[in-house]
Amino acid sequence: MQEWYMPIQRSKPAVKTITVTGQGTIITKPDTVIITLGVRTEHKNVHEALAENAKRANAMIHALKAIGVSEENIDTASFSIYPKYDYSNGNAALIGYEVEHIFDITVKDPKSVGNIYDTAVQNGANIARHIQFRLANEQPYYQQALSLAVKNAKEKAIVIARTLGLPLHDIPIQVTEESVAPSIPRTPSSIATLAASKAVTPIQTQDIIITTTVQAVFPY
Repeated sequence: MQEWYMPIQRSKPAVKTITVTGQGTIITKPDTVIITLGVRTEHKNVHEALAENAKRANAMIHALKAIGVSEENIDTASFSIYPKYDYSNGNAALIGYEVEHIFDITVKDPKSVGNIYDTAVQNGANIARHIQFRLANEQPYYQQALSLAVKNAKEKAIVIARTLGLPLHDIPIQVTEESVAPSIPRTPSSIATLAASKAVTPIQTQDIIITTTVQAVFPY
């Protein structure tokens, strides 16, 4: 009598894991500032409004170049012509035109921003919008934050394993990047304050905060 034996299939034990989230943050000063300002003019005649705006805008640009701002760092952000109406008598009566030319000025030396504002205002600018603090190359700071996030995840996993008495393997079997966008602060400026100030307008740079998050899975 022939007997048959079926091999016993032994399944591998499931890998037990600890999943943690690590976070890394780098705080640094900006090395690039983008300031937004411009010229607004009004006149009954649209051509006069345009001519006056062009005159003041060109004077401002010329003055900025004279203090070291290169032409490639002066960009038009917007250019608009608005008709103006008088509604006081119940009818819409055209009374003139408003022309607005807004520029983005990229500044590579944050310490010179106040002088650039004052120069622009003294030479025709009468609109100030906002300041953007940035990094010319964000990648090295992002990588530092990412490294800190991975280290933070590992530290958390070790603390959990020690607390529970688990034999943790400190090399993760999976790491998922879950990055948070950097915080780029913006500071509004008052054109009245800029125009009235006789000294260089003090512009305080704000810190840039770069935060990254990772999820790591550690076996034990």
